[in-house]
Amino acid sequence: MTTRLRRCRDWWGETALRDDLPALREVADAIYLPHSFEDPWGVFGPDGRLGPDGVDGPLPDPAGLPAAPDAEYLYLGHLVPHYGHVIVDTLSRLWPLAGHDGPRPRLLIHTFDPLPAFGALDFLRAILGRLGLAPEDLVAFEEPVRIGRLIVPEPAFRAQVEAHAVFGTLCREIGAGFHDPAETDADHRLLYLSKSRLATGIARIANEDDLVAELDRRGVEIAYPERLSFGEQVRLLSRRRLILGSTGSAFHTTIFAAPGRRVLGLNWMPAVNSNFALIDRLAGNTARYYHLDGTRYAPAEGFEFRWTIPDPRAVAAEMVARAEAFDDLDTRDGLARARAGQGLRSYAGALRGRISRRVRAAAGRWRGA
Repeated sequence: MTTRLRRCRDWWGETALRDDLPALREVADAIYLPHSFEDPWGVFGPDGRLGPDGVDGPLPDPAGLPAAPDAEYLYLGHLVPHYGHVIVDTLSRLWPLAGHDGPRPRLLIHTFDPLPAFGALDFLRAILGRLGLAPEDLVAFEEPVRIGRLIVPEPAFRAQVEAHAVFGTLCREIGAGFHDPAETDADHRLLYLSKSRLATGIARIANEDDLVAELDRRGVEIAYPERLSFGEQVRLLSRRRLILGSTGSAFHTTIFAAPGRRVLGLNWMPAVNSNFALIDRLAGNTARYYHLDGTRYAPAEGFEFRWTIPDPRAVAAEMVARAEAFDDLDTRDGLARARAGQGLRSYAGALRGRISRRVRAAAGRWRGA
């Protein structure tokens, strides 16, 4: 069988894992300026803007600002109602609540979106619920205010840079309420997470329906994460020994599932976004990612782009074969890489030989002349 899947061996970004806690700052009488496209916005302390979110500029006198309702506020930065962004950007600032059993703070944010819209996000309600909070605890003021006591945590997950171990602790604490440890790896059927019913996102496989059809014919169960609740996804991933799919936010859910998931993913290019490596390390996953020679790319409505895989039926067969040989993939992929290298060296040697013969022939003709 021709090998179409090429093992991804490079990361796009850094993969540092840290055991120390991120920095945490408490600020009295902080200034909150609502989001603006023209004026300064963000949260500010005596030394200037607190964190990366916002735009600097002239600040009002704190003494002249109305005081926010008395409460302890935890700043989460700019909140985007997208699952992947919530996990790696917003949840990463909630790490002070890992193992915390005291009073819960109000969650101060900046956002483009109306606050009631966040209440409709099942995953956000489920995640906050496990921490004793709810979307109704999110606060975004429409006018400048003075915050009496503001806690500003540095993120425990920096996209494509590093992650702190406490982020994994927090996610396991959240996920523990949605799966039964006794059911871990209980179902040995292969599971494929499909994006083919997803309306919007970053990237999708243009001909994924053909891939899914062949996987289904081969006995692989197909799941559509957007049709499942957050809790149902965590339980599903916890029960499966091996998970297939294309790289995307659905793989991030493994950090909430039972530790030690096994992942076989298709990636749109040879280098994989290092967020996946960070999530895998925190979750204790064993993950293998592959790309495909001959992949084509094009714009896609609702997505940043779409990619078309060559011969999806053959790719499906190869994915299943690799899944069944998952424990031997390092050896198998290493041999395939060595053979490809030998083939390339043989081709290069033959090419050098042909060029050398032509050069010698030309030199002979020149000397004869």
